[in-house]
Amino acid sequence: MLDIVTIPNRTIDFVYVLTNKSMPGLVKIGFSSWLPEDRAKSLYTTGVPEPFEVAYYTTTSWPKAVESKVHQLLNDYRVNPGREFFRVTVAQAINTVRYALVDAASINSWKDSGFYSLVSEDRVSLTLKSGQIFALLSYSDLIEMMRESPGIIDLWQAHSDGDVLEIYATDSPGYVSGISDHDPESEEDPVPYLDRNKTVVNGLINGRERLMPGDRLVWLPAPEDAKEEASVVFATQSHCQIVSRTWSPVFGPDGLPLLLNDFLYGNVWPEAHRSLNDALKSFSTPRNWAPRQERDSSWAQIGSNPPPADYWLPQLKRRKRKKK
Repeated sequence: MLDIVTIPNRTIDFVYVLTNKSMPGLVKIGFSSWLPEDRAKSLYTTGVPEPFEVAYYTTTSWPKAVESKVHQLLNDYRVNPGREFFRVTVAQAINTVRYALVDAASINSWKDSGFYSLVSEDRVSLTLKSGQIFALLSYSDLIEMMRESPGIIDLWQAHSDGDVLEIYATDSPGYVSGISDHDPESEEDPVPYLDRNKTVVNGLINGRERLMPGDRLVWLPAPEDAKEEASVVFATQSHCQIVSRTWSPVFGPDGLPLLLNDFLYGNVWPEAHRSLNDALKSFSTPRNWAPRQERDSSWAQIGSNPPPADYWLPQLKRRKRKKK
């Protein structure tokens, strides 16, 4: 049986690029658990003549690793080893951050053996590579669970490097919706902006799905990476909202952007097949379970009570000022 890796209080944080008019030609690249706007304000002290401006930021579950990779890649342009300032253009800084996300925050970042148990309030951001797939494993009903015979409910696919899959765990089934299940609100973006003024668009949403308590989500490397990268398994103890985003949409023959549930492979490759078989064999009866379909009045309605964006991304809540 696989070991359980619990990740309580997992959060989504930020890697940012800041500029300052008093420092032409320099950018500051760092990470923060605050909104980058709040971080920029905190840096505007009496020793700085003008405020910092946010040029770019992105979300990740591995902010320190991404920051370290960016600093490594731009080391030749660093003006002081003890400071996070680099003599590069904003475009160079942004491209480096995007590269570092794929290198330092994708599937190999989740190296612990076993599977990750997702509990309410966990927030996870997975940076994807083109061709990676997700397999949703579940018991479709109580009879299957009693027989211990789970199945593959759905297959999803990433279509561009740098796409993101967000997992938000919650106690409320009324908060989650899935396009594949034709749920209410399923085509709405739960976090469309990354700032309070609603000016920083949070990429293009290209998928919204839901996980139920007792599900498992298997993240599988792309075929060309299958020998160097291992699969990752997430086990749900709570209802989870899945949101996928892209900044480089790939268009299908119909001229529309490909969605997360547009699975283009005819079949899975040997390494993926083995990983899925292993995940199915290790699928023990879950402690918490809820049906995906045929929910009578004894079950809370799915998607009936969509929460505000700052529920999913708490940093959007206004920070309380310290009392003087």
